This record gives sequence, structure tokens and C-alpha cells, in this order.
Amino acid sequence: MLSEEEVRKKVRALRRLYIDTTTFVVMNIALILIWLTFDSSSIFWPKYVILISAIALIFRAYRMNIFPLFCNRIPFLTKEWEDKKVKEMMGHHDVQKKVTLARDKKR
Repeated sequence: MLSEEEVRKKVRALRRLYIDTTTFVVMNIALILIWLTFDSSSIFWPKYVILISAIALIFRAYRMNIFPLFCNRIPFLTKEWEDKKVKEMMGHHDVQKKVTLARDKKR
């Protein structure tokens, strides 16, 4: 069980990530509008800013240890799913049968 201080720290980190994500969306919408207004006939240059800022946002979320909060919502990323699969595969290990090939029958 996590202490109240650890939970508060995680909530602050999650709040900061939400603020960063909102800033990311607003900034990129503004850049796209600038591109549409002034330079829409040339190459779509905001894609470079969007890509770099998305990578920075993902890196920040990773450094803030936010990924476990999201991974728990995706079934195949949880520890329980992994343990269940290991037990399932270990159980099927005993049931595997040897396949005989035609070339093995000639011997």
C-alpha cells in the first residue's frame, strides 16, 4: 500500500502531465493555424514541431513514472496478465506432441 505522501506525489505528477498535454495540444493547434494563415501552400512544417514536442512529452511522462498508471488500464501490460500467460503456457507445455515427418518413418 502506498502512503498518502506517495499518492500525493503521483497525483501531482499526473496533474503536471495533464497540464503539459494541454499545452502541447494548444501550442500545436496555434502552429497549424499560423501555417494555414500564412504558409499553407508550402510544406507542412508544423509536423516537425509536433513530432519533437510529442517525443518530449512522452519522455517527460516516462521520467515522471506515469506509465504504470496507464499500463494498468491495458490488460496485456499488467503483471497479473503476464503471470496468467506464464501459467497457461507452462500448462500447455506438457500437452505438446512430437510431430513425425515422412523422412523419419523411412528409418
